[in-house]
Amino acid sequence: MDKVTISMVAPAFPFYPVWVAEERGFFERHGIASDIKTTGATDKVTTSLLDGSAQIGMVTPEGVIGDAAQGGRLRLIAGNANKAPLSLIGLKSIARIEDLKGKRIGTSSLKEGTAILVQRMLEAHGLQYPGDYEFAVVGAHPQRWDHLQQGTIEAGLQLIPYDYIAEEAGFTNLGEASEYVPNYAFTAIALNLDWGESNRDLAVRSLRAMREAVQWTEDNLDEAAAILGRRAHSNDAHSRRALRAMSERDVSPPDLTINRTAIETVFENMHRFGLIERTVPLSYAACVDESFLKAA
Repeated sequence: MDKVTISMVAPAFPFYPVWVAEERGFFERHGIASDIKTTGATDKVTTSLLDGSAQIGMVTPEGVIGDAAQGGRLRLIAGNANKAPLSLIGLKSIARIEDLKGKRIGTSSLKEGTAILVQRMLEAHGLQYPGDYEFAVVGAHPQRWDHLQQGTIEAGLQLIPYDYIAEEAGFTNLGEASEYVPNYAFTAIALNLDWGESNRDLAVRSLRAMREAVQWTEDNLDEAAAILGRRAHSNDAHSRRALRAMSERDVSPPDLTINRTAIETVFENMHRFGLIERTVPLSYAACVDESFLKAA
């Protein structure tokens, strides 16, 4: 068996292909012993690929894109969530997005994912960053939920099914991120070519196992929901609802393809919000290596 360490920020629902592949034996069928690591911060997933502590990353793609655009060796190799299954959840005292002026909004990073989507949502309501609100880097969605309950932030993007849990607890759903940014590569699968080029067969087998897991999940939602319930600490009802929602909204690509429009939206927002200089060109060809998925 060949060991592959897979890093992710948290036990987030879009990463279900990894857990299903592990529990249903798809990794084992392809000769892979999987080792799943959670980092607690999106930037640390990117770092794990750079320093070699993980071979495959389930990543918010901005860090990989930035590395590739500046001559680095990180590449996106497959899709995971081509839409953002997130809702902006506010305290019970927050009735609308405009009420967030002067407030603290939780995020996992100032350079990736949730911070960009929050800025797009609030910008549509006349609120600009910096100036009209502040970010608090508190961690991924489980940590943001903790901070919301403690009242140390006024709002935060919550991944399904945490938005369901928040609504049931009386918190305010201020809107879905996909209503503002319909196609956005929220998460993808990535590797470092320093490892990938010398372990191409292993990388291809890993993708093959995850693709089989996605296809199995489509036909076995109840069983997959039970797996997610265990791994993401969710009850089965929320897990089933979340899986169905991701399927109905075309969040998870069944063949693991990366939606080019979704990636180009990330490029646009990275330039727009200053995550990379506008003079640095961003292109699909420079950031995405399709050869691994094509071989799978």
